[in-house]
Amino acid sequence: MYHSWLSPDIVVGPAGAKGVGLFATRVFERGEIVTGFGGHVLSTSDFHQLPEHRQTHSLQIAENLFMVAPITEEPADMFNHSCEPNLGIHGSVMLVTMRPVAQGEELTFDYAMCDADGYDEFDCHCATSRCRNKVTSSDWMDPELQARYRGYFSAYLAQRIETLRLSPTVDSLM
Repeated sequence: MYHSWLSPDIVVGPAGAKGVGLFATRVFERGEIVTGFGGHVLSTSDFHQLPEHRQTHSLQIAENLFMVAPITEEPADMFNHSCEPNLGIHGSVMLVTMRPVAQGEELTFDYAMCDADGYDEFDCHCATSRCRNKVTSSDWMDPELQARYRGYFSAYLAQRIETLRLSPTVDSLM
């Protein structure tokens, strides 16, 4: 039994240079839930003691909490990053479609929607017209991304964005 729920209308498939990814087997309308992540919740200090390969299969769900996938990799762990995603975060642990998704289209989300910790920074090769070339823990602070992904950030990052908007200084959030 898996810890995460994944729509039965999604399959694992080859995703070119990214290795594998998740693909729609039917048309999804805007606002449909495609997955609900599950796993073990760890504090930041416990999370940073995990091996790197375990950290990459996780989701930051609060300022100092991470949801970590079980040791066995499950299909819901295979959502790739894209700087031009078709999925967004709903609440803290669900992914929803941000727009209609075609049958056969890869399902992706921008990791900036949920991560503010440096554990998963990497060079991006998504090759979209909006590719940032590097994914960092501070991408969520970009005003353009905040506007584009409004309503699709994880709950804790949405709160940080609102605090930043009302705060006279950025340093108080770092």
